[in-house]
Amino acid sequence: MKTAFVTLLAAVLCVEQAYPLLCYVCQEEESNKNCLTISMCAKEDKHCVTIRSNVGTKPDKPKYVLSKMCSPTCPATSQQQNQTHQRVFCCEKPLCNVNGVSSKQSSYGVMSLGVLASITYPFARGQ
Repeated sequence: MKTAFVTLLAAVLCVEQAYPLLCYVCQEEESNKNCLTISMCAKEDKHCVTIRSNVGTKPDKPKYVLSKMCSPTCPATSQQQNQTHQRVFCCEKPLCNVNGVSSKQSSYGVMSLGVLASITYPFARGQ
């Protein structure tokens, strides 16, 4: 039973998306640990996006804020407006914007392993 459940979960994670995309969302957080709220995206949203903005005024001590969201398209990859520089990271898999700085393949792989580990751990402990 446990093996069948884990196999089914792995198959669901690998199947093309039939339901709305799930992404992490937040607005202008200073730490990624405060940027882990999960949201179901609108049907037309195809990308999870992370924007890292440099809001620091001292060049030797940059200060960054993170914003994460769902989006129907991937915004421009980087922008510079006034003194603010933004880096944009896009991906197309569920919860792939967990950290916003890796490639979409490695983010998806890390997320998948985390989900599998969190589900199989209680079974391994017999709970």
